[in-house]
Amino acid sequence: MNAYGDITPIGGMKGMPTYVVLDTSGSMQAFEELLNNTLTEIVDTLYTSPAMADFIHLSILSFNSSPHVVMDMTEITQLTALPNVTCSGRTNFAPMFRLVKERISKDVPALKARGIKVTRPVIFLLTDGIPTDKPDTEWRTSHAELTDRNWPPYPHVITYGFGNASESVLKTISTLAAYIAYNSNDEETKSALAAALNSLLNSLITSAEKQQLAVPEEVKGFRTVPLDYIDL
Repeated sequence: MNAYGDITPIGGMKGMPTYVVLDTSGSMQAFEELLNNTLTEIVDTLYTSPAMADFIHLSILSFNSSPHVVMDMTEITQLTALPNVTCSGRTNFAPMFRLVKERISKDVPALKARGIKVTRPVIFLLTDGIPTDKPDTEWRTSHAELTDRNWPPYPHVITYGFGNASESVLKTISTLAAYIAYNSNDEETKSALAAALNSLLNSLITSAEKQQLAVPEEVKGFRTVPLDYIDL
């Protein structure tokens, strides 16, 4: 794995605001059980590993026609139950990008108020489709506002695409890494989703060990989408 992170002063506890963002549109309905079981596994892993939970400050969001906060960025030990996600509706990206920005705007100051040295937030976004926002420019504008380098807590964005996901959309959304699955049917999509979620969990474990963001160089069943970079 390659490690990415922001330089923070020596001393004090470091924490990484982490947002797992799941496409729960109607096309994901066949995979509801897998999504819910894996989310439970991710939360259980944090719950049983205090050292990991000290660094990974996790929030889970879903999006379809509208975005939803599945789990606030709260102390994992305070969590009494994890709501189930359900899949229906369209794949509207713009409201989701706006909600993530709103959550980051609240979560980062809250973590800093606790004396935590906050690394740059990271978004892990999993999708099987393309934006259905009308007009098409709406999601692009909201994404640009979320990732604007002039906004101090702008996040890293890592994407996993499968099913009908678009490589060009993943390339636009991602700022750090993007992966797209080799698949063509529901069974292959199910395997790709399981691999993506496993990769995500491993990234969180490695990030906690390194105390900085770590992303996989490759993901089984996926190919890496080359991102465009501008040299100034």
